[in-house]
Amino acid sequence: MPEVHRLTVRVRYPEADPMGRLHHSVLLVYFEMGRTELMRCRGLVYAEMEARGCHIAIARADVRYRVAARYDDELIVETRVREVRGARVVFGNRVLRADGEAGETLIAEAEITAALVGARGRPRRFSPEEKALLLGDGPP
Repeated sequence: MPEVHRLTVRVRYPEADPMGRLHHSVLLVYFEMGRTELMRCRGLVYAEMEARGCHIAIARADVRYRVAARYDDELIVETRVREVRGARVVFGNRVLRADGEAGETLIAEAEITAALVGARGRPRRFSPEEKALLLGDGPP
């Protein structure tokens, strides 16, 4: 299983500000999409977790913006799991612009720290199976 999950998105018109640049807040949505799809690919479907009363609560989001993306740019959202310990999981994210033959340009990077919580909002440790799936060590 690849260490890094890649998801392609295109900047949509309502995600851009009046200057045609991707609004910075939308990157948090892209990071969420990346986390959800990484988990799905590794066998942890977030909707199924919610049905069991488990949620991923974001505790911290450290984002470093590099260059602007613009309306209609094709972007690649990279997501990896850096650490799983107890109820905490740390995701690493990068958003890159696909520049064709020129390669890719780094738009932003982030470290997102989240906690697994139960239905009442209290932290719950990841099971050994959940931890293995998040880290890409278990069967998808």
